[in-house]
Amino acid sequence: MNRFAFHCRSVTLLLLLTLASGCATRAPLADFPRPATHALAADKTGPLAQSVHQPAGIDSEQSGFYLLVSGKEAFEARLALIQQARTSLDLQYYAAAQDRTGTAILNALLAASRRGVRVRVLLDDLNLDAPDDALAVMAVQPNFEVRIFNPITTGGRSFLARASAMLGDYDHLERRMHNKSLIADGVMAIIGGRNLADQYFDARADMNFRDLDVLTAGNLPGRLEASFDRYWNSKESYPLPALESRPPSAEAVASLQANPVSPPQAPGTATDVMLLPIPDAASANALLNKATGQLIWAQAWLAVDSPSKVEPDDEHAQDHAGSKPGRGLALALQQAHHEFIILSAYFVPRDGGTATLGALQQRGVQVKVLTNSLASTDVAAVHSAYRKYRKALLASGVQLYEFKPVAGVKGLGLSGGSSRASLHTKAYVIDRRILMIGSFNLDPRSVNLNTEQAVLIESPALAQHVAQLYDTAATPKYSYHVEFDPADSSEPASSRDLQWVSEENGAPVTYTSEPQAGIWRRMINGVVGLFPADGEL
Repeated sequence: MNRFAFHCRSVTLLLLLTLASGCATRAPLADFPRPATHALAADKTGPLAQSVHQPAGIDSEQSGFYLLVSGKEAFEARLALIQQARTSLDLQYYAAAQDRTGTAILNALLAASRRGVRVRVLLDDLNLDAPDDALAVMAVQPNFEVRIFNPITTGGRSFLARASAMLGDYDHLERRMHNKSLIADGVMAIIGGRNLADQYFDARADMNFRDLDVLTAGNLPGRLEASFDRYWNSKESYPLPALESRPPSAEAVASLQANPVSPPQAPGTATDVMLLPIPDAASANALLNKATGQLIWAQAWLAVDSPSKVEPDDEHAQDHAGSKPGRGLALALQQAHHEFIILSAYFVPRDGGTATLGALQQRGVQVKVLTNSLASTDVAAVHSAYRKYRKALLASGVQLYEFKPVAGVKGLGLSGGSSRASLHTKAYVIDRRILMIGSFNLDPRSVNLNTEQAVLIESPALAQHVAQLYDTAATPKYSYHVEFDPADSSEPASSRDLQWVSEENGAPVTYTSEPQAGIWRRMINGVVGLFPADGEL
């Protein structure tokens, strides 16, 4: 989702001129009933557990993984877990839209709760524009509970109430829960970079994100459950009714009980339906059977930030200092010998990260980066921060590739899709042997502000798979190779010009400025770059 709301402090100046009342604040959590609940025991006899066949000799500490590359598979896998769950479903997401795919997932969750499955949904507040709709009605159904993490305000959802609360407590409320996971029956889970919305599942006609998740079984789902409980019972998790100015009407509740929620009808819906029809149970379960039959078993480590990371003034919450996924990646990099691949949608290394990557180059580790171009990014402000470090990175020997919008390209993993594309992946490969995948970008926001989660997997097979996706995406057909202009090779790096080497319609082409970006994006890129806001991007 658009992170630009974090990036322009000038918005707060506008609010100062428009707000006539004192700042709204969040009501005390004690004002709302919120009993602590915990993960149910793993259902080891249910259909999900029975579908997993762990090979003989596999250590009980290992987990099985199946990489979800295409949006279609990622969507079907989520539906299949929800449809086959028998005891519990725990979902934790930064954003969940009520578009076609989001509504299909909500309907599947509601159906699960009606057959006795306990459903817990934990969402970040930033993208929750209208909680008093279908989600609020579902939250009053039996076996279905929704909590909101780090809400901007309680007791009202007006623009002024939310804006004044953000103005009054900006340092606290700019910190968001960016985690993304779904856990079914305590035995299978999905973790990665996708939120719950059409653009993450190749279901939109205008723009889709290229992203990665893993479906996992074995040891990891239990550790994800423990992390989910920690967030669910955190003092930052508010029951959804705390955000309501009024409870759902009796008519709305009765209507939901009688019928499923209808997906929104909007211009272009017919085209979107053709892009990704909602699969039936048989189709989703066929994907799940395929995935569980191809699980790759490996040792894995879960790195999750503490929920108290969003409390900047809590002197007693020392365990949130720094970034646990960041520290996990740094430890894994100590084992790097020849290659470090970075796929990061938002890449802002700053001076410290630039020096670290340069040091890796000095000791013989080739660093390869794939991030968004100005033309493909969904947040031009982040690109304005990243571009400040390009020359220093290139001077140290780092290879830089910027993803193209690749409109109309189909069927090649990260470069697939039927519309304009933007990179949303957060994955890291060390020596094609260790893979880290999750919600963690290499940027200051992921390190210092947001809570994040990621899994480090020691598996040459999985690491090689993601490395091959990088190899394809970094070709001239799908990315721009950023280089120094050879014409001014005698100049210091800071004074040299850049060029973007690529191909269009099969012919080689070299650009001397940000290619295909358009005037509006270039303007934002230039203006935001004038402000010292790198630490918040």
